[in-house]
Amino acid sequence: MMKVRLGSRKSPLALWQTRWVAGLLEEAHPGLEIEVVTMDTIGDKIRDVPLPKIGAKGLFTQELEQALVADEVDMAIHSLKDLPTSLPEGLKFQGAPRRASPADAFISTKWKSIEEVPEGAVIGTGSMRRQAQIAYAKPGVRFEDLRGNIDTRLRKLHENGWDGIIMAAAALHRLEAQEHVAEEMDVARFVPAVSQGAVGIEVREGRPEVDALIEAIVCPETMEAVLAERHFLRALEGGCSVPLGAHAHKAGGAWHYHAWVGLPDGSEVIEGHYSGPNAAELAHEAVADFEGRGAHELLERV
Repeated sequence: MMKVRLGSRKSPLALWQTRWVAGLLEEAHPGLEIEVVTMDTIGDKIRDVPLPKIGAKGLFTQELEQALVADEVDMAIHSLKDLPTSLPEGLKFQGAPRRASPADAFISTKWKSIEEVPEGAVIGTGSMRRQAQIAYAKPGVRFEDLRGNIDTRLRKLHENGWDGIIMAAAALHRLEAQEHVAEEMDVARFVPAVSQGAVGIEVREGRPEVDALIEAIVCPETMEAVLAERHFLRALEGGCSVPLGAHAHKAGGAWHYHAWVGLPDGSEVIEGHYSGPNAAELAHEAVADFEGRGAHELLERV
């Protein structure tokens, strides 16, 4: 049986996700030998600068992609929301297993929900999208930059006496830290980052034997959703540090698609909700609608 090398960041969440994928592959392909190869990315090394100020795309993926190109790993395992929609030549996004919760989570020792947060409250987040959405929903809230792993973020919340912090719910569930969650935020109102909650597998082109291994663990519904979301991001030329969200999910036999862009201070927002039988068609509808309503021009002002 063949051996495959999985590339992973060194953070606890990244390692959890990589080991989860490894377990799925081993279950689908008994006897498969798996090696996990870990590395730090630019985003891991530069910890004292807000992500938007670093500026580059692929902050958490570039080193993994370089390892793929150099044939040091066979698969790179990502939080799919970190994977740019434009990939280096010779690489491709091959699949995603079943998605976890796409929602953002509000964590607080003072308030039970984001609705309770008063004017003047301080919220920690390193995401321009989260800041923009909360500023729009709760004018008068102040923000502090927040980066690091889950333990670091929880420590900063308590040490600084902030009113709350925002993180991805999936990360907290995966690392069994969900007891800290005051509220999982409504995805229709606080539209998540594109592909949030999904784990993506990136590979080199021209490796059909690797593609076949991944095909056995891919979730078709998850793939339909994240590809539709990534289309919106690619069409509006947004990166990880742009205040943009898109979320597709299937319910009641139909697809529902929420999209959102706004200025970081929440002063201007474009949002939309679309329903129909096909997620990809809804993504195209959302792009056309947002382009007609000035989304490109709005994002150029960020």
